[in-house]
Amino acid sequence: MEIRRMRQGDAERAYDLVCRSLDEYFAPDVISYFMMQWPAGQAIACDFTGRVVGYLAGSRLPNGRAAISLFCVDESVRGKGVGSMMLNHFRQASMMEGYREIQLEVKVNNDSAIEFYRRRGFVQTEYLEFFYNDGSDGIRMVSTNSYAGFN
Repeated sequence: MEIRRMRQGDAERAYDLVCRSLDEYFAPDVISYFMMQWPAGQAIACDFTGRVVGYLAGSRLPNGRAAISLFCVDESVRGKGVGSMMLNHFRQASMMEGYREIQLEVKVNNDSAIEFYRRRGFVQTEYLEFFYNDGSDGIRMVSTNSYAGFN
C-alpha cells in the first residue's frame, strides 16, 4: 500500500472513489479546489496495482487548525489500516506547517467513523444540527495534532 501526496493526475480516480464511498453529492471540481487550496494537505492511498483506494482532502482553517474536509476509504480495504496510515500522513503534513489541531465533521449516525476517530484521539466538540445536505445532523470532532494521537 502506498500513501502519498496527491497529484493532479489522480483527481479523476479520487473523485470516482468519493462518489462511490460518500453519501453526499460533490461537484467534480471539488478535488481541484482542495488541490489548489492546499496541495500538501491532499493524500491518496493506492494498492499495488495503482488503484486509488483512499482519499483525504485537507484544508486550512483561519483559526490555526487544519481540517479534514473529505475522507474516504474503499470498502474493499476498510479495517486494514489504510485509513490510519492516511490520517497519520495528514497529521505529519499538518504538523510540518505548524498546525496543532485537526478538526472534522461526521454524521451522527456514522458510528464506525466516529469510533475510528475516537480511537485516534478525536473528541466531540460541537453538535451540528441539519449540517448535511440531506438534513441530517453532524458532530464536529477535534484532535490535538501530536504524536500521542498517532495509531
